[in-house]
Amino acid sequence: MTDFKNEFSWSFSRHRKLNTCRRQYYFHYYGSWGGWEESAENITRKLYQLKNMITLSMLAGDVIHRMISIILEALKSGHEIPEKTTEADSIQLFKKAWRESKSGKWKINPKSKTNLFEHYYDERPTDEQLFGIRDTIIESIRGFYLSDSFAFIQTLSPREWLTKEDFDAFDFHGTRVWVKLDFATRHGERIYIYDWKTGKEVFEDETQLAVYALYALSKWGVEIKNFRLFDIYLKKRLPVKVKLNEALIANAEDVMTQSIDEMRELLDDECENRASIDNFPMVENSAFCKRCFFKEICYPDSWKDL
Repeated sequence: MTDFKNEFSWSFSRHRKLNTCRRQYYFHYYGSWGGWEESAENITRKLYQLKNMITLSMLAGDVIHRMISIILEALKSGHEIPEKTTEADSIQLFKKAWRESKSGKWKINPKSKTNLFEHYYDERPTDEQLFGIRDTIIESIRGFYLSDSFAFIQTLSPREWLTKEDFDAFDFHGTRVWVKLDFATRHGERIYIYDWKTGKEVFEDETQLAVYALYALSKWGVEIKNFRLFDIYLKKRLPVKVKLNEALIANAEDVMTQSIDEMRELLDDECENRASIDNFPMVENSAFCKRCFFKEICYPDSWKDL
């Protein structure tokens, strides 16, 4: 079996975790490492199970992204999937994941089997909450079909497509930076980058697109003036065009540099990417802990009271 090494890298999701709670960050990227091994200690295996947990909202987002990917794959092959078919398939995909979570199959394979936060912590969502999740999925799928972005993509040749839901990386500040662009295409001299959003607008979305642009600059070497960046808020049917300029690029580089430096300073050994839990204190505001996957570890006797 391959002996995987926990190598230091950076991503926007990693950055968000560090800023939310350093203890959560440690559990996710260090404490859980090796939890897939049969010989793993009980605490390591538990942390690995918990880090692969998702919430109902995350499941809805995953279903929406997967269905959009399927729509685009069909389009690439010259086929069209009717909207109603996609809506029905998305609900079935959601129900399958729900049943999978209830079955407990994730205990054997946490990485590939769904473990819902709401099931694990016995939150028992109401019918109203579940109907809300269903509506988010349906409205987001509908929003995609009706979007100008999809209409534009339909006019393109698949030969112009650059990437779709592919993990890739580039080097920045001596660090491997991982990105996953929802969709990018070339059209003439321009490159269009789309990020499908299934939640609310947050102030970091613009910076995240700028990070994607930095990747694209290193990958495809297009001038800044030829980029077109879009956050597409599907449920609200709101396309937000982000104008890329030197100031936005500089801001993204500053955010990444400071974040990378902060992460490295917390390590015991930068070369070996070795960390100790004592360097990663819990967040002081326990309100954040209520929705944390690791709350039973930090509050073994009182997590129900959060």
